[in-house]
Amino acid sequence: MDQIQKVEQEILELRQKLREKEDELYALKLNYHSSQSAQAHNGDESQITEETTIKQWTLPKWAIERYSRQILLREIGVAGQARICAAKVLIVGAGGLGCPAAMYLAGAGVGEIGIVDYDTVEISNIHRQLLHREIDTDVNKAESAARAIRSINSHIKVTPYKVQLDSTNAIQIASKYDVVLDCTDNAPTRYLLSDLCVLAKLPLISGSALKLEGQLTVYCYRADLHSVDKSSTYRGPCYRCVFSVPPSPDALGSCSQHGVAPPVPGVIGTLQATEALKFIIGHPSRNLLVERMLIMDVDDMSCKVVQLRPRNPMCAICSDTPTITQLIDYEVFCKTQAKEKKRAENRQKSEKRKQEKVKRMTGQSYFGFRSETKGKKTLYIQDVLKAERKIGPICKSDICVKNTKRYCTKFIENDRLKIFQDFWKLDWSEKKIYVRNLINTVPVKRRRNTNLINSRKVDSKKYFLYLNGNRVEVCRVTFLNTLGIKEAMVRSWLHEKEKTKNAKIPVKSISVINFIDGLPKRQSKCQICLDNNIQLSYVNFSVKNQFELYKLYVKFSTSNGVPPASRKTFDKVLVRKNLRIFKAKNEKDVCDLNSQHNISYQNDKLDYYYSNLEQWT
Repeated sequence: MDQIQKVEQEILELRQKLREKEDELYALKLNYHSSQSAQAHNGDESQITEETTIKQWTLPKWAIERYSRQILLREIGVAGQARICAAKVLIVGAGGLGCPAAMYLAGAGVGEIGIVDYDTVEISNIHRQLLHREIDTDVNKAESAARAIRSINSHIKVTPYKVQLDSTNAIQIASKYDVVLDCTDNAPTRYLLSDLCVLAKLPLISGSALKLEGQLTVYCYRADLHSVDKSSTYRGPCYRCVFSVPPSPDALGSCSQHGVAPPVPGVIGTLQATEALKFIIGHPSRNLLVERMLIMDVDDMSCKVVQLRPRNPMCAICSDTPTITQLIDYEVFCKTQAKEKKRAENRQKSEKRKQEKVKRMTGQSYFGFRSETKGKKTLYIQDVLKAERKIGPICKSDICVKNTKRYCTKFIENDRLKIFQDFWKLDWSEKKIYVRNLINTVPVKRRRNTNLINSRKVDSKKYFLYLNGNRVEVCRVTFLNTLGIKEAMVRSWLHEKEKTKNAKIPVKSISVINFIDGLPKRQSKCQICLDNNIQLSYVNFSVKNQFELYKLYVKFSTSNGVPPASRKTFDKVLVRKNLRIFKAKNEKDVCDLNSQHNISYQNDKLDYYYSNLEQWT
């Protein structure tokens, strides 16, 4: 096991060195290309750089060789590939959608790719976010994705933005790019990107994936800025045109809550890259997903394109008379947070607050533990944290100053500091005893001063401190601040533990059993009851009801010097013994459970006197 850990550590160190060398090589290449570009702009025609060659819609030899398979397509060709190499694409979100989109855009040769993501790689992300590896755990997603893209294509420029995109930095970042890909999974960022692309006049290619379903569409399309439709005034809808009102926070879903199949975001992210390439090479709006949405369900492998609402002429941001002219706070607008982890952290904080409140109410919030080692054993002793051991200010209330019974003002700082230090030198159990001896609880009957005309309720506790060996009464604030403890702690120390109540001993029915066993009994004379296996017996002497039988039992138990059981216990024992007092309605009756078992039933069919037979079966 030690050898395995040693080899793993060596591999990590080598990978770290390799990363540093790769970053160094990437920086050298960037400096070289920038210097070559500067020379070309200065009029040195002998130095023809790749950038100037691409801008002239021609390609260098390495680009033709690398992208030859896509250059063969009639829709792309050399001019289309030159546009791709000169394009700049911003990908917001390096997750399940952003990773495949970035991979294929880098493979196609997009000149510059920007990746925005504040999150870090987790082990649960790697099953669908294939740009990240296990060794990238806890690494920023934008940085991890940028490093992987550079390994795919070293001729392109990749810029990671390790920030959360918000209203303060969105325009500054997006203004450098030509196309924006929305690869996020929350409503605030979607509204932010839509408004951002409207203000910056950029197309927004939006995708989403959840469970086994995926969606894809293009927002904020402007024909006047497109190379093919420049003469047209057509403008596609924005996100607000389709969804003018944000959904409720309860209706939103995420991959961490509802799950997602790994291929689904891979397919949608790949299609996002396809739409971006189609826009870059100059496809018209009819060939793009403008005013249309692709909906895919891999459960039954169905795929359909639905028509969306056209651009709303009264839209708040993309209309001719917009009411929103700048980016707003979208977390407030959507009433939810953009950071999924932040929402989870807030839920955890709220749970911690509830737990902390319970601890404060019980005095446990200010308890800590310190360890002492005795031999091989480590003992944890309950104590207050050092950060909590602070002496507070003395009480300056006018009531304490004018009161003749309290002597808060007589304590100087040195006296209070000495009391504080002596108190914290005591052991935990000694602290409790010390505090209990300094607090007197006033009984309820003495909490009203009857000598005064206007009687008012006085304190339920009296607090004392030692001054020059004497026990001096002070107010509650001075007492707590001088000892440096909290009221909840004092409340828990003064609270007497409830005495364990002895379990109520049930009344023993031995005397009842002995009495019933000694009674003369007879079996039932009803043959139908006997055939139905009803185990029932009757008292075989003259007694009217159970109350008279109970009085006989009381006499029996008192004569033997045994306290009698209750009437309830007596009745329960009778039921468990299946013993009854025969109560016949007629002289010829043999059963008092069911009237149909008797001969007299033929003369009296409406008999409500007898009980039901089922309770005895």
